[in-house]
Amino acid sequence: MRQPDSLTEDGVKQFRQQGYWQGRLFVDLIDSHATVAPDKIAIIEASTQTRLSYQQLRDQTKNLAASLVRLGIGKSDVVSIQAPNWPELVICHLALNRIGAVFLPLHHGFREADIKHLLEHTNAKAFIYPGTYKGFDYRVILENIKDQLPDLQKKVVMRENPLEGELSFEALASDSSWVEQFGDDFLEEHRPDSAESRHIMVSSGTTSKPKCAVYCDDATIFKIVQQYGKFACHLTSDDIAAAIAPAGTGATGYSFPVMAPLLFGGTSVLLEHWSSKTAKTALDLIETYRCTYAVMIPTQLIKLLNIENIEDYDLTCLRFITTAGAKLLPDTALEAERRFSCMIQNLYGTTDAGVATLTSVDDSPQQRLTEGRPPPGQELRIIDSDGRLVKSNEAGEICWRGPNQSYGFFNAPEENEKIWDDDGWYHSGDIGTLDDSGYLTIVGRKKDMIIRGGQNIHPGQIEEIMYRHRKVVEVAVIPVSHEVLGEIACAVILPTSLESPPSLNELNQSILDEGLPVWSQPERVLFVKDFPRNPGGKVDKRALICKLSSLDLSG
Repeated sequence: MRQPDSLTEDGVKQFRQQGYWQGRLFVDLIDSHATVAPDKIAIIEASTQTRLSYQQLRDQTKNLAASLVRLGIGKSDVVSIQAPNWPELVICHLALNRIGAVFLPLHHGFREADIKHLLEHTNAKAFIYPGTYKGFDYRVILENIKDQLPDLQKKVVMRENPLEGELSFEALASDSSWVEQFGDDFLEEHRPDSAESRHIMVSSGTTSKPKCAVYCDDATIFKIVQQYGKFACHLTSDDIAAAIAPAGTGATGYSFPVMAPLLFGGTSVLLEHWSSKTAKTALDLIETYRCTYAVMIPTQLIKLLNIENIEDYDLTCLRFITTAGAKLLPDTALEAERRFSCMIQNLYGTTDAGVATLTSVDDSPQQRLTEGRPPPGQELRIIDSDGRLVKSNEAGEICWRGPNQSYGFFNAPEENEKIWDDDGWYHSGDIGTLDDSGYLTIVGRKKDMIIRGGQNIHPGQIEEIMYRHRKVVEVAVIPVSHEVLGEIACAVILPTSLESPPSLNELNQSILDEGLPVWSQPERVLFVKDFPRNPGGKVDKRALICKLSSLDLSG
């Protein structure tokens, strides 16, 4: 696998000298917990009530690792797995971690085009998948694309009997014959360096084909343990996490609710599949397993808040709820803290480049309404269009760098050059402000900005205000072409009721009441039953704009 180059050798050396990178692999921490507390439950799959102890997790990952080596999988080989929130994701990750192979998880909602692109782009050598899941046949996809994947050598099926040409995941993870054949030290011969690229996180693909950001253990462990676990959340081995967001999407669904509790010796409880129609199952999970924290995207939190009898659930076990993956509006955060009787903890960052800021459970209520501040080790700055630093509370592009960052995109140097500068700063394309205490507030996206007759409109500002309207569930502000002005703003709204939606006049009055200029008002409004979304659940604005492009909204 070609090593991305956005992080230099000098940068790696500096992070190690500063103590941020400590030379540990994920399996080092897991094995330590398995030694100290072998019978403690590491993972619970709520839908089947399957429990996996730390000793079982260690043993199964060792068995799978040895099986893969005997099948010819070695250092830098990419192995992809596509699954819902199943323990197999963790078992696969840790097995690959032991032998230096590269972990490529895919969201279970990806279909043929994205699967083909990702397996082909990364030269994946093995693919692990369910035969069928919720009526979808993954074998049909593989049959359709197999001739376009010359590097794919091994197909491993989960939770079904293997067909011709397939291997059984369960059989590979239970085969301990390697110990007698090779000895306990066999896997140590294949141990990788913790600074090598070993984990590919796939971007959600809202603006283009999904991209592949590459991380090493040093960066990810520092992010999870030091920045999230200690600085922001004060995690301990007593914590029980509710994994609500899809684990195949990266940090929000995997790093924080799945790996974080495991690295601290706690427990992760997996919600197999999120659906807005079955949102109550998330509350059942938290109540039943007495989860101390939960991780979800804002859309999921909003769906839970819309459950009328939420007060009937005993959720006193919750210390905090982490939200990430999209902006959480302050009013929503306040309502969530009131109804859940716990803190809301925010994360801001990207799959591409890691975490920029976090709020802490030690922050004041007002500070928790921001995106937080840079954790130890991270540097953040706000720049204007000429690259100059802006003053406090002035808007500009958010840039950051630090020891939790990725190595860049896999096999895409031209993409790396677009968003990392020569000094290692990641240019996010997000617009934000820093207050005098260093807390970040997101204003909008640079690319989302609407230019109406030369005046700038930041959709994020408008959306935040409209979200507060009692008749609005969700809103996206998008540009519409205009013959005279170039662009005008259109508010696309999911109302509480399509029969009695809010009027454009009352929505715009709330914008004026907030002191925004007249030109910020959307001049068109559309009401929808739902939005197109990416696999992570975010509103896919690109798809929305394409979908509405056939409508004449200019007049």
